[in-house]
Amino acid sequence: MPTAVNYSAMQIAKPRPIRVRYKRSLEEVLKLAADSVERNGKKLNLGRFNPLPKGRALTRFEKIAGLTFATAFSLAIWIQARPEPVSAHAGYFQSLALTASGDATSVQAFTEAAVRSIGGEWKAPVLFAQAHPLFWHRTPAMHPNELTKRVEGGLAALAGHGGVMSVTVFGTPVLGTLDLGDGTAAVVTSRVTGQAELADGTVVRLEALLVQEEKSKQWGIAALSLPPFLP
Repeated sequence: MPTAVNYSAMQIAKPRPIRVRYKRSLEEVLKLAADSVERNGKKLNLGRFNPLPKGRALTRFEKIAGLTFATAFSLAIWIQARPEPVSAHAGYFQSLALTASGDATSVQAFTEAAVRSIGGEWKAPVLFAQAHPLFWHRTPAMHPNELTKRVEGGLAALAGHGGVMSVTVFGTPVLGTLDLGDGTAAVVTSRVTGQAELADGTVVRLEALLVQEEKSKQWGIAALSLPPFLP
């Protein structure tokens, strides 16, 4: 016989009451927060964010040593940031610009005479005497000390091949103008290409930019390339 179940004797689970949060005004919320802090006795930490340094104070000697090191380091940075001064060697070469006499009427004649003169013994003062002041203000910019070093190194390499035996200028040089951008009048220029034959039979390509001085009408070398010796 099946067992009878008395459902009336079973307890029905009651639903959990839903917690209702009533809206409070901002003033009521602040008041409840203040009461909670006073009731719990908690204190707010209003100290510094960074911990106070711990340890002994610096001695007088340590302070002086620190200031000395900081001053020396700042002075080294300042000296390094300053532009390199022009050496007396490079300054002397700069003063030689346009001091050599040359043919002022013909670009071709000036080029041949200048290269023959420079290639006689491949001495730097001879080249810089044929140079125009713009030789030292080329683009991209190069410091006079570095330019002097490169020219002297190139001429020393050329001296190992002997002097210039012949100079040939290709075509007829064409005159042009160059605006210096400093408010002055444009200068007359001419680009020359050719070749030079050295004593040991070496033939080097010749490229030059000549600039004519406005007052004296004298030609000067603004750029000279004899690759791979002179860039």
